[in-house]
Amino acid sequence: MNLHPDTLVLDKRGSYGRDVYDGYYDNGSTGVIGESNKDRRLPKKELVMGMTVSGFAKAYPFSAISQESVINDHFAGEEVVITFDPTSESGAAFVRRLNGRNLTFEPAPGRAGVALMRDQETGSLWQVLTGQAVEGDLFGERLERLPSHYSFWFAWSDSHPQTELYGDATG
Repeated sequence: MNLHPDTLVLDKRGSYGRDVYDGYYDNGSTGVIGESNKDRRLPKKELVMGMTVSGFAKAYPFSAISQESVINDHFAGEEVVITFDPTSESGAAFVRRLNGRNLTFEPAPGRAGVALMRDQETGSLWQVLTGQAVEGDLFGERLERLPSHYSFWFAWSDSHPQTELYGDATG
């Protein structure tokens, strides 16, 4: 909300006072369609942030990104950073290359409810969800955002059977 204070926030609890899908989230059922690719590297209902670059797919389990919050990674020929904001429980993916050089990021203390990271090369501070430098030598610069999607593991692995998995021997 600090980034966009005029945003209308919809409450998924609705008029019932709770999320009507809680039962679905908590049970092992994979829904009406089920799963076609029984990939057991993660529990079926583990939430992942998945991305595809140049025809390659990779999934980052929420259990990992919520613990690490800033992950420097190499994927599909790109140096990437995967970020997570614990307040909003949201993640983002960015290219780490800026103006011809790769940056290495680490978590930094947040300010006014905004999660931050710091690049080790210049010490600049960056917002983890926008990829914009808010302080330091690179103030005003913005990292290129990569498309990413949240999904249950069973759905991601069904759609991307050759996916790499962060933290697995393949990813």
